[in-house]
Amino acid sequence: MFCGELLSRKESYCCSECIPKITYLSEPFCLKCGKEIDSEEDEFCQDCSNHTRSFVKGFPALAYVEPVSEAVGALKYKNKRSYAEYFAREIVKIHGKSIANLGVEALIPVPIHPKKLKKRGYNQAKIIADRLGELMRIPVDDEILFRDRNTLPQKELDSIEREKNLKNAFYSAKEIVQYKRVLLVDDIYTTGATIEACTKILQQIGVSGVYYTSICIGKGN
Repeated sequence: MFCGELLSRKESYCCSECIPKITYLSEPFCLKCGKEIDSEEDEFCQDCSNHTRSFVKGFPALAYVEPVSEAVGALKYKNKRSYAEYFAREIVKIHGKSIANLGVEALIPVPIHPKKLKKRGYNQAKIIADRLGELMRIPVDDEILFRDRNTLPQKELDSIEREKNLKNAFYSAKEIVQYKRVLLVDDIYTTGATIEACTKILQQIGVSGVYYTSICIGKGN
């Protein structure tokens, strides 16, 4: 899935040549979103220090650099849905125990706009959440959070523009839910604007503890 070469019978998704190229996150981490930060003296990354972060804690798995970034792009835009299996297993391998200890009652995939869903044919966050739910035996609920604004691609905006871009982009069809702790699932975490917007909606309908996990995350400072 990273280099496009044929796998041997003993290999699965990732060949022996590409395994050393995968960048795993290393300490120190931001205590809020989980980004790598440069100084052990800092508790939070710049984004979490400068912006409100209503979620409790994040559990990103990998660094958003090649070859992972290219493979996530293929999952997202090139119909490589099977890649979700590998990425879900990486999340479980790295954060499975921590997530299990949270006591979350449901996995909530970050929604995409209906027009984008129709064009793409799938929501990559839902596919990741479904496989993660199977592996961890946690139910997936995609009937709570919806997106009603077809916003600009976040990658084209700076942190301030991202916050504005997502204002009022999400909603819930329910006034109250039974969940008290949930885990949002997304493919990429950059500045945190998307997760923050989703968190606020979930809190409005009674969810007191919102956490998130993602395949990968950008570099903090």
